[in-house]
Amino acid sequence: MAVLTIRDLDEGLKAQLRIRAAENGRSMEAEVRAILASVLTKRVPGPGMGSRIR
Repeated sequence: MAVLTIRDLDEGLKAQLRIRAAENGRSMEAEVRAILASVLTKRVPGPGMGSRIR
């Protein structure tokens, strides 16, 4: 399992993350994992990679 450290996170973003985590019943760490998984696993509609390269 990887470890990720985020430095210089804006206090406003940290507060929003804390609120969002509480609303979803998760720790801040679990909320960040959920956000990253959600954003990074989205498929972009449209032509496939081969078509875009061509």
